[in-house]
Amino acid sequence: MLHEQYFMLHQKLAVNAPASMATEVTLEQIANTLYCSARNAKLVLRKLEEKEWIIWKAGRGRGIRSMLTFQADKEALLQEAAQQLTEKGEYKQAFELMRNYGEEIRTHESYVEWMNGHFGFCKEEKEGEEARDSLRLPVYRLIDTLDPAECYYSFPAHMIQQIFDRLVIYENATDQYLPAIAHHWENNNDATVWTFHLRKGILFHDGKELTADDVKFTMERLGRKRNRWILRELKNVEVVSPREVRFILNKPNRIFIRYLSATCMSIVPQHLLRFNEEQYWKLPVGTGPFQVEEWTEDRLSIRASPYYYQGRPHLDSVQIIFMPEDAEHSDVRWERLLQDSDPSDPTEEMSGMDTVESLNGCTTLITWNMRKPGPYQSIEFRRAFSLILNRSGMVRELGEYRLYPARGFLIDDGAPYHKDRFDPDLAKQLLQQSGYDGSPIRMGSLAHHMKDAEWVQNQCAAIGILLIICEEKMDTIHKPEVMSNMDCILQGLVLPGEEVCLIENYEQEDSVVKEFMDPSLHDWVKECIDDALASEECKERLNLLANIEERLREEAQVSFLIHSKFQAQLHSSYKGVVINNLGWLDFKQIWRV
Repeated sequence: MLHEQYFMLHQKLAVNAPASMATEVTLEQIANTLYCSARNAKLVLRKLEEKEWIIWKAGRGRGIRSMLTFQADKEALLQEAAQQLTEKGEYKQAFELMRNYGEEIRTHESYVEWMNGHFGFCKEEKEGEEARDSLRLPVYRLIDTLDPAECYYSFPAHMIQQIFDRLVIYENATDQYLPAIAHHWENNNDATVWTFHLRKGILFHDGKELTADDVKFTMERLGRKRNRWILRELKNVEVVSPREVRFILNKPNRIFIRYLSATCMSIVPQHLLRFNEEQYWKLPVGTGPFQVEEWTEDRLSIRASPYYYQGRPHLDSVQIIFMPEDAEHSDVRWERLLQDSDPSDPTEEMSGMDTVESLNGCTTLITWNMRKPGPYQSIEFRRAFSLILNRSGMVRELGEYRLYPARGFLIDDGAPYHKDRFDPDLAKQLLQQSGYDGSPIRMGSLAHHMKDAEWVQNQCAAIGILLIICEEKMDTIHKPEVMSNMDCILQGLVLPGEEVCLIENYEQEDSVVKEFMDPSLHDWVKECIDDALASEECKERLNLLANIEERLREEAQVSFLIHSKFQAQLHSSYKGVVINNLGWLDFKQIWRV
């Protein structure tokens, strides 16, 4: 508080005064600046004098004004204050302090450099406890929920996978289903009845054993939540015994086991959620490798579950620090934090760098709001818009992790060789045919896609399309009142589960593709999905789902932009580092030599 009071006085009263030069001021001015009484203002001045940050000479007698001299270096003091807040875990307050009082860019750079040293791998020591191996990572993504049934974004989904377990896990690299809560399963011939046998002795983090009743409760609860699409054809869940559960479907689903590996199918505890759901989500309990230790507006702290049935994590704890969105431009990035040598040994030299990548990535696309009137209701306009986008040029100009032009939701082996459809002349002809009158087009986007949005805006301007970018936050962009006001939305989709994620894209509540789709297509899309689920061959299923994508592309209801990859470089002393199909580090296997 004293730091901020100094900055408030300095900002108000030392604007035109050279360093260490006395400024005439009244006690009333100081009290008004600090929003306090004259008596409290005197107390603050006394404390500032004791710190030797100011020299205060009170005016004695009528007409004699008081004199205030600022002694402390504002930039050094600002960084000191921000560091103290950071050490206490008050990251948002630290950045707010910088934003309000830190106008000198070198102060920000110095703080960012210090922050990079604050994050990464560290040994946490508490009195009377053994030192803990901890990983402290900054993120610029909102965790709006840890509820699997309500999850939409990839980063909260990743954290949910650290805290909760599913019945089975699908491994993309090997195309195999791995046992998790269930150790064995079978289904009938037409894939309408699926039976799962649960492991013995799986404990929730509060010590209660998981049973088939928890599985049944989870599914019934999920049927009332945002992700209920995944249970559209579920007729019933039967508890056969405490460790045997049966799913009965209305229609065949050959990949229902893949459905059960989805994050939203994570099993939650009936005994805690049934009676006080609001209290439960303040500190959720699962059966995963990590349990929640603290969840505030500043951080999410998770610690290793010592009795995890698939082996205790090597890390003792992970701290996810929520950074302010307006600090996203800084160089504080988790992808760079694992490049440093051991901070406890400053003499250690870099012994080499390793690069880790995910088999999956992110696809950016623009989806048109076919439920709202506007120039884009003309197919000629939408095709003109798509043809003016030089996607290969976008990859070259913006670089970073952008890989290839996209022509669909999923990246495939042919992506490096697909020819980008870029034709400015035809785009101009189609735009003229559409009768476009120059009216503005409102495009929504999130902060971390602003480079892409501005690039698209410039491309459109070349043929006279006026594109207005509306920057939204993750917790607002999917609100009905926001979406209904947008003509189109530029977004990035992470689709790690192929068939299931494609279906989710067409069926999940608040999905931009679903909510913006021409209503006349919905029934046809569901028919395509049901036909795909009934098919025994993966290739046939993907072909049936590809029909939906092809129609969206040919009618230009969706303009695919680019595929990007997930990649990080790390110091070779880090072991077990894998970027999963959600684009994040799997914390359970990380350790350090």
